Amino acid sequence: MEIFAEGQGLTFPILLDANGAVAQGYRVQGVPTSLFIDREGVIRARYTGPLDESLIEKYLEQIL
Repeated sequence: MEIFAEGQGLTFPILLDANGAVAQGYRVQGVPTSLFIDREGVIRARYTGPLDESLIEKYLEQIL
C-alpha cells in the first residue's frame, strides 16, 4: 500500500480496513465513497463514485 501511495504522490494517510469495520461504521455502500466532514466532525455529505473538481466544489459550498 505504501509503495502504491508513494508512486502516486499521495501525501495523506491511507487506511487499510482489513476486516471492513470502518466501512461498516461509515455505511460505505460502494468504492470509492467520499465523506464530507465539517469542522465539528459531523458528516455533512456522502458521495459514492469518482469525484471531479466541480463535484468537490459543489459539496464544499454546501458545508462551508
